[in-house]
Amino acid sequence: MNWPNRLTLLRLILVPVVIVLILISFYTEIQKGNQWKWELTIDDYHLPILFLAGGLIFVIASLTDFLDGYLARKNNQVTDFGKFFDPIADKLLVNSTLILFSAIGTLPVWITIILILRDIFVDFIRMILSKKGVTLAAGFFGKLKTVFQMFGLSILFFINFKFFNNDNNNLSGEYGLLNQFILIPMYLATIFSIYSGIVYFWKAKPTLFAK
Repeated sequence: MNWPNRLTLLRLILVPVVIVLILISFYTEIQKGNQWKWELTIDDYHLPILFLAGGLIFVIASLTDFLDGYLARKNNQVTDFGKFFDPIADKLLVNSTLILFSAIGTLPVWITIILILRDIFVDFIRMILSKKGVTLAAGFFGKLKTVFQMFGLSILFFINFKFFNNDNNNLSGEYGLLNQFILIPMYLATIFSIYSGIVYFWKAKPTLFAK
């Protein structure tokens, strides 16, 4: 097994670890009355150690996403294993994190819905094109969406409204404005997601509706 495939496999292994750490942190929060047993505290900032660990692992997993593709192309090591499991690992990592963050209130639900539905829409188009023997690579704005999405989710592991004794993720409260600032990368990811999805459909349109 070459290094790109090893990195893809590592990402697959790290996904359930991230999920478990988030779930344990949330469960512990409920049981302890909005207090985590182990946390890094600076004034009003309380970062659960398990969330910190989950964030570090998420960052590592995200880096393997960029690194495995780079190595595969550079060393001409593109394999069927990588083609199949690389996108699966990516979607499991990102979508599970999106869903969990929305479930615990860290990320607005509408952002998660838009991002996931857009990916389903693009994957559906890609599947139809594949059956017609056509490959349409991701565009610049699609790649930009991925960068902001990974960056935005990484930030939320280390800084979000829950860590500042806030009880909601909107503008109200002492740290409401800070929370909106923290969410800017995810807002941008959502905008680029919608735009890149439209562009992808427009480029695929001639092939999709060809007689």
